Amino acid sequence: MKIAVITGGGSGLGSVFLNTIRQRYPDLDEYWIIDIQEEKMKEAAGDDKRIRPVVMNLADSSAFSDLDKKLKEADADIRVLINNAGVETVAFFEDAPEQKLLNTVRVNAEGVMHIDKVCVPYMHEGSIIIHTASIYAFSPVPGDAVYAASKAFVRSLSLALHEELKDKGIKVLVLSPGSMRTPMDRSDIRKKGISMPFLDMKEVADGALDAAEQGKESFVPTFYYRMYTLWCKLFPSSYTARKIGKNYQK
Repeated sequence: MKIAVITGGGSGLGSVFLNTIRQRYPDLDEYWIIDIQEEKMKEAAGDDKRIRPVVMNLADSSAFSDLDKKLKEADADIRVLINNAGVETVAFFEDAPEQKLLNTVRVNAEGVMHIDKVCVPYMHEGSIIIHTASIYAFSPVPGDAVYAASKAFVRSLSLALHEELKDKGIKVLVLSPGSMRTPMDRSDIRKKGISMPFLDMKEVADGALDAAEQGKESFVPTFYYRMYTLWCKLFPSSYTARKIGKNYQK
């Protein structure tokens, strides 16, 4: 059975990826969406019987063996994996609840790793993996430290897997978007200074899939965010962290 797997597929960028993939790869047998929010997935699936909602808590390491079992029973051939689910707790480290920070690491970093570990054995030549990282993966971010660190993990893992899986014909791309209107977990911390433009999520999904099909290793949407990531690469991390940190205050 040829399928696509999309984590965080019930809302935000994940649901946009779902609709884009349905249009782009209409010959797939099923589209699996993984999310913790069952109602959101039912809403995203609508009446399409080929969409299979899989309720799963990516912060629970015991849940991945059940996903493996489902894939094995379906004799799955994963053609597209969008490893997209993520959470964010915007807060100064000393003020943030520890459980929220742990959840951020477990979903954004460990969850991505576990999904890859389960899904890669079901992938073959021509399969595509897209990891959703962030422009914050390019520099430490005071005021959003744990989220930025978790996305740096995703970026590093993606670039390594791009090389490791190349000989098998599996294409791996890291997507690093900027601001999007998604239902992320945010606190009352206030930003000041620069205001980053919001991205069109349909253009982000299309651009990432185009780049992945071409075998590229990385995709950053729009000229603005490409210049942002270039700036992060040109200057020492200590300098960029200090500058970015000035845009956060209690």
